[in-house]
Amino acid sequence: MSERDDNEAGTSIPFLLARPSRPSLAPARPRNTNVPEPPPVAKVTTVTQGWTAPLGLLVIGLLVLVSVFADLLSSDLPIVCKVHDSVYVLPCITRPPPVVDAKFRAPLPGEWAVAALVAHGPGPSDAALRGPWAVPTHPLGTDTEGRDMFAVVVHGTRSYLGFALLSVLAVVLLGASMGAVAGYFRGAFDDLLSRVVESLSAFPPLVLIIGIQAAVDRPSVLTLFLAIGLTRWPEFARLVRAEVLFASTQDYVTAARALGAAPLRILVRHVAPNVGGVIAVTAALSIGGVILTEAAVDFLGLGAQAGSASWGQAMGQFRTAPDAWWLLFFPGLMLFALVLGHNVVGERLRRAFDPRATD
Repeated sequence: MSERDDNEAGTSIPFLLARPSRPSLAPARPRNTNVPEPPPVAKVTTVTQGWTAPLGLLVIGLLVLVSVFADLLSSDLPIVCKVHDSVYVLPCITRPPPVVDAKFRAPLPGEWAVAALVAHGPGPSDAALRGPWAVPTHPLGTDTEGRDMFAVVVHGTRSYLGFALLSVLAVVLLGASMGAVAGYFRGAFDDLLSRVVESLSAFPPLVLIIGIQAAVDRPSVLTLFLAIGLTRWPEFARLVRAEVLFASTQDYVTAARALGAAPLRILVRHVAPNVGGVIAVTAALSIGGVILTEAAVDFLGLGAQAGSASWGQAMGQFRTAPDAWWLLFFPGLMLFALVLGHNVVGERLRRAFDPRATD
């Protein structure tokens, strides 16, 4: 063999070793980069899966429509009318003085009006206690104060739903902000908040609310709003603090700190998306609790003023008129539907945000 052949044979071996191999059909193994996976995001299809969540959303939607159009369903003033050669649109909402004065006199020639579905408001009247359909103008009967039960049920939906939404919104803003600050910065504020939350959690919320309302000279909806806020915000503060404590130890938060991001930016862009699910679930479930609390306080006569559209007050009259079953049935049915709808939606939200939950 010549020297040239030896050189070619020597160089052929590295060439064969460097030749690329055939691609493998097996899937490649994912590399472990130690990067945390993003939290699961609840989709609308997941929330509305099954039949319970759509039913709860349907019930809540119908009750919201009832609360929005309460004045068109039940009002002592008409929807559209002509008084003194002037046409008034929606006087049941604006309540102009000429239309209010015309209610107490006989109609003049040329005057007309389109009444609401039930031409009675939720206020007291001289009507006697009557059962459902005993009088055509009172389809659900009247209570011991002469109030039309249909008007009480319809306008009570607005008052209870609006009060619950405002109360939960205020509690979420207060509790979530304090819990986020305590969980992220820790230190003395975290210790102080923990002691305050533990002290308030030692008392049953309903008992504390009743005690506050009883101690006030003139209990009202405002004092009930403040009492519910005082007893409900520790729950949100405790939950948000725990979630922020966990999220602040994750790698993406550590990386954001290393890049010099401000604490407010980290809380808003990196921590808040992970806490939003817990806040949404707890808020949805808390609405039902707030509604039941308001009804219980009104039932005891420590909530809304007498004569207002209150389901609790109407149910409380059943104690003095045990034969008037409609005083307990219709407000109780609306209370049951409103609370059940929010609880069903809240439970479905919990299953959607929690990957470990099973149907």
